[in-house]
Amino acid sequence: MRARTVPAMRNFLQSRGFTIIELMTTVAIVGMIAAFAIPNMRVFIQNNRLATSGNDLLHAIQIARTEAIKRQTGSVTVCATANSSLGDNALTCNYGTFSQWFVFYDLNNDGQHAIDGTEPVLARGAVNSSDTIRNDANSGIVCYGPTGFLNVACGAKTPTRTVVMCDARGNQPIGANSTARTLLVSQTGRARISQLVADVSSSLTTLGGTCP
Repeated sequence: MRARTVPAMRNFLQSRGFTIIELMTTVAIVGMIAAFAIPNMRVFIQNNRLATSGNDLLHAIQIARTEAIKRQTGSVTVCATANSSLGDNALTCNYGTFSQWFVFYDLNNDGQHAIDGTEPVLARGAVNSSDTIRNDANSGIVCYGPTGFLNVACGAKTPTRTVVMCDARGNQPIGANSTARTLLVSQTGRARISQLVADVSSSLTTLGGTCP
């Protein structure tokens, strides 16, 4: 039994390589797997990036509403800015699109961030540079009063109610869902994100444009 096992083991060890046919077959299989996996991974990354952008802005709006109710004086404002990485006292509202934004305690309800440190910054953020943001009224501002409702005017600015976020794919349907996202703020102050094609298309009609 032992005499038969040793030669068999020696033959096994001596035949460890691959033939050219086996190698080519393996390469072909790997190529087929990659052809399916790489596009799916790209879509996954794009979807995840848009979801993160939307959730970050939604979270900022929720912070503003919660803080306004808690503080019970003045208002708490989310406002678009050209550079959200500046120091707290250097941040200013540019009332553009919410590509970059910050949340601050607007003590005098003027829709402007005081640079003397009396109106603290509560949060800040920016979306991925490859994403496109559209919002209505070109106001780039959302203000909350002590009731948690939207302020009718944020320092004479009309508060943003509709935001659309997309990438190079635009508003392409995937079943009932879209490749884009829309963030909607009701008059009662509640904010939500939708991926439904119907909601995104309705938001783009409201904004009177396309995305990107």
